[in-house]
Amino acid sequence: MGYRENMARCRNYIAEHLQEELTPAELAERFGYSFYQFFHVFRSVNGMAVAEYLRDRRLCAATSQLLLGSSITETAMDSGFDTVSGFTRAFTRKFGLAPLVYKKLKGAKFVMKPEIKVFPAFIAVGYVLKPESEIDIRENGAYWLGKDFSGISKEDYAKLSAAGRGEVGLWMHPEGTGDELYYFFGPVVESKSFAPAGMETLDIPKAEYAVFRVSKGADVFALHENIKKTWHFIFNDWFDNSGYVFDHTKFDFEYYLGEETYIYVPIRKR
Repeated sequence: MGYRENMARCRNYIAEHLQEELTPAELAERFGYSFYQFFHVFRSVNGMAVAEYLRDRRLCAATSQLLLGSSITETAMDSGFDTVSGFTRAFTRKFGLAPLVYKKLKGAKFVMKPEIKVFPAFIAVGYVLKPESEIDIRENGAYWLGKDFSGISKEDYAKLSAAGRGEVGLWMHPEGTGDELYYFFGPVVESKSFAPAGMETLDIPKAEYAVFRVSKGADVFALHENIKKTWHFIFNDWFDNSGYVFDHTKFDFEYYLGEETYIYVPIRKR
């Protein structure tokens, strides 16, 4: 297994154990490196040192935790900080707002009104990934973060992509897998005429959707948190106060079009 694949596994492990006391030395041992080799490989692949990466991921996760009602003290401790003041300084440097201000302003403003529309059937070609452990799919939006998609050449992927068509990410049960859950990610295509080895085609049927626009993030990690926050709002707030129920016969999915991100949730009237 190459460095990139190993680092993808490492990022997945970090995401699943973010609130535990992870250390660079422990991660190096777990993934079969000496401490110094791990330090250099991690920085080379991820663009930052492992300690910096851990802190960044915990700060991004802290935004969701604050908006879900956790106190600043509890969030600081869960984020690996020894003091609230240290957490406040780091949070403010990254997001430009103190945690208390973020909690008040963002929490008050996070009310989303979706567009209700019928979307025609379409085809997508994508990677199909099996999660390494049992997960709650409503807490694992944007599952693409940290995954290694390098098995497909850029040339083949470019053949699938076209201007005006985006990419979708969704959870699915492929035929022949029983109740096993997989994550699908790939571009919308015109036909099934070309699917590179390692990718599969998927038919998304016509449906009526509530379409939520996801706020842009300062970086990919912030976008990841905004997507998770939007999913949480949809299933813990919006449905309860709407005239709709979730249509379990259709797919819900994330739709990535250029710099914009949308969540499509299939609905039917109560």
